[in-house]
Amino acid sequence: MAMPSTHARPLFFLQHQSAAGSSDKGQLNAEARAHVARQAALKEAKKPKVLQFISCSPGAKPRRNHYRLIGETEDPEEDREARRLKANHRCKIPLSPKKAATFDPFDSLAVPEPAREEQFLLHYAFNRTLPAFGESETYKRDFAHSWITRTMESPLVFYAQILGSSTHYSISSPGADGQNRIITRGLQRKIQAIRALRTKIEQYKPGSSGVDQGLLLAIFILAIHGNFDLTDRPEPHPLSPMATYRDMNIYGRMTFGEEHINALYYLVEENGGISYVDPHAFGYVLPLFDIVYSARKGRVPRFSCPRQLEPLLGGNSWKPDAQASKMLTTHGQRLRPTPDGVIPIYLDQSLVKIFQVMSEVTVGLDHHCRGGEGAPDSLDVLLNNCDWAAHTVLSLPSYTPISTEGKDEEHEIDVSCTFREICRLCALLHVDMVLLPTPPHTGIKLRHAKRILRLLERLDKHGPTEDDQVSELLTWVTVLGAIAARFTEFEVRYGTRIEKLAQKTTWDVVKPCLEQHLWFAPVYDGPTCVIWREATEKNK
Repeated sequence: MAMPSTHARPLFFLQHQSAAGSSDKGQLNAEARAHVARQAALKEAKKPKVLQFISCSPGAKPRRNHYRLIGETEDPEEDREARRLKANHRCKIPLSPKKAATFDPFDSLAVPEPAREEQFLLHYAFNRTLPAFGESETYKRDFAHSWITRTMESPLVFYAQILGSSTHYSISSPGADGQNRIITRGLQRKIQAIRALRTKIEQYKPGSSGVDQGLLLAIFILAIHGNFDLTDRPEPHPLSPMATYRDMNIYGRMTFGEEHINALYYLVEENGGISYVDPHAFGYVLPLFDIVYSARKGRVPRFSCPRQLEPLLGGNSWKPDAQASKMLTTHGQRLRPTPDGVIPIYLDQSLVKIFQVMSEVTVGLDHHCRGGEGAPDSLDVLLNNCDWAAHTVLSLPSYTPISTEGKDEEHEIDVSCTFREICRLCALLHVDMVLLPTPPHTGIKLRHAKRILRLLERLDKHGPTEDDQVSELLTWVTVLGAIAARFTEFEVRYGTRIEKLAQKTTWDVVKPCLEQHLWFAPVYDGPTCVIWREATEKNK
């Protein structure tokens, strides 16, 4: 470990400038030279070691040797067994794709002597949070290497990383031992991160050079982890596998820091856009954040779509079985043009394409959940088209610019535009419940359910439709809205509408109708059965 300096420690010693008038302005200061010398010495070790974090708990008293962190025990035999078990659970993170690292990250931090909670949180970050992002082992390795390198080099990034890991851990492990210490440590480092960030920003000169990737990374972490909500709220539906695959259920409980988000967008756009951001440091995480943030705010994404549609069928990644092949034909059938090429009144070409992609991804997701022959081995197969669909539907403008909050005059109602706006909102609901799911804490489901209800009430002024296809569409719309409105102030009003539908149609009849639209049974079937049964009982 680097010994603490007797003078004020520069926040960014690796980029620290020599004093004015110095004969060698490019000379690194003493701390930087010590850091580099330590790295060089470790790299020349006779037995190259692998960069690794050893499992530890936040409450265990840490004991260190040169390459490993383990927990102390009084029993030598127990201590040896603990070392053996922990060695089997190492997170080995190569320094680069071609060469293994030769040093312990805890011996290479710019911040001296991290507390045991911080050592645990760094281990947690690189074993739990970072592996959630990346669609190949190579990408995950490069991504983790980039983040750990900047965490070691920059106190600012280190402070921000501790905050991010403590927030993630607090949400994912409520009531865990040592959680209060973890939260306290994260808040302490947040204060230090903000102070360090102010110093760094004061030194920043727009247009002088490329954006400091460490600065951008720290702002990104602070933007995501502004605050968090640990309150228990009932889920209106079962979780989609996509909710846990990229930790959407955890990040959905975080409150974003608006001031840091504004700074993040400013720095990226000021320096040429997202294409100029280090792909190893951010990869697809920054564009994904743009999509998630835009969905939460109900606005168009700031960054252009980073995905290009890729064929899901015809390759080796997914080979639909008989059930999936049938579902590809029937699911989404009512959201496609007729065999004659006629687009239904409630759709346009943009919506047709979005629903086509969403339906295919949803069937692939269903096959993955069922398993069996030909099923996608990993959800990575579906992420590209899933995110393309989310970005594209978020980019669609509203079809009804009229405010949906107040009362509308009858002459202001355009029925075809109202139908399309309802379909757009249902696509957004499918994103929030299935493709990029978030918990109720974000308020996304509530916002869409409220708007759909207002539009349905607007259509009520025109009386019942005589078009069976439109009638079935409105049944599907009402059901999706009712699911999203569960445990909210709009549940009763949706329940009244479902009661009217249940008077005419049994569940066995309505379910095939719903499946001909956009439908994911593992998420939608359960709550719909409950809603329909309750409506039927009230009608007796």
